[in-house]
Amino acid sequence: MLDAKSLPFHTNANKDFIRSEVDFAQIDLWYRKAGRRLKYLGLPAWEMLDIIAWEKFLDRFTTIEREEDQQHLMFLRANVKDVEHRLHALYGEFDQILLDGRDRYERVPDWPYDLVNLDYFGGFLYSDLSRPRALRKLIANQANFQQGFLLIITQHLRDGDRIGEKSQFIEDIRRALKGSTPDQRLCQAIDNLFDWYASPDTPDSFRQALYMNMFFRDVGETEHFDVACSPAILYSGTGNAQMIHFLTGFTYRPGMGHRAVSTQSSLELIDLGLREVRNGALVQVRTSPPRLTPLRH
Repeated sequence: MLDAKSLPFHTNANKDFIRSEVDFAQIDLWYRKAGRRLKYLGLPAWEMLDIIAWEKFLDRFTTIEREEDQQHLMFLRANVKDVEHRLHALYGEFDQILLDGRDRYERVPDWPYDLVNLDYFGGFLYSDLSRPRALRKLIANQANFQQGFLLIITQHLRDGDRIGEKSQFIEDIRRALKGSTPDQRLCQAIDNLFDWYASPDTPDSFRQALYMNMFFRDVGETEHFDVACSPAILYSGTGNAQMIHFLTGFTYRPGMGHRAVSTQSSLELIDLGLREVRNGALVQVRTSPPRLTPLRH
């Protein structure tokens, strides 16, 4: 039986919509902001559908592929599309390449990047925490070059959270928010919200959306980035696997001796919630958490 990492990639109407509508619009904004073509790092699979869809925005692109036969197909595809001269290919597990700084053949990523697109099966939390460590390293590497970037991550909704990290996170953020406000009305609203998140009846997609966006914000601000998160997007991918998609902008703030404070407030981030794509269209999510931002004023 094939494991998640061995499943072949196939696009569908939901993924096509996200790539060509949601991601395309954000990449266009970063392209205009940069005033030049963008350097790309990603996991495009051999068909390179994202690179082809966004090619007019891209300069050089670094691809990571773990299967040697798939990398061969990628080179053929790049040749057919006449982009082979812009392709810098790395071979191996992307988590390990980010952590080690080199691939199986001692080739290194071409830091820094403007656009990073990590589209993978598998979740975020596993016992060795290699994926969070790899993403921290990615963000730190970008900070070393004082380079802002757009991060796109698509992952499996199911993860390996065996020790209940998300549940502990919910309680930690509840305590931090309540400790930062003397407003009892807002404290009660915070309790109502995080009781909702902690409930076993609440879909885990909402917990994962909040957990991931808070992770991006925490790590990014520590590395002097102003972090702007977007609502996570839930959709059915290959083999009806439930996938969740994140778009996060990291704008570097130079000359700071302390962690950055993002323009997007904590309450605004918490209230982002979740969106869903079904049948190739953005639709209303069937349920939604209580909101906090109306109580700020």
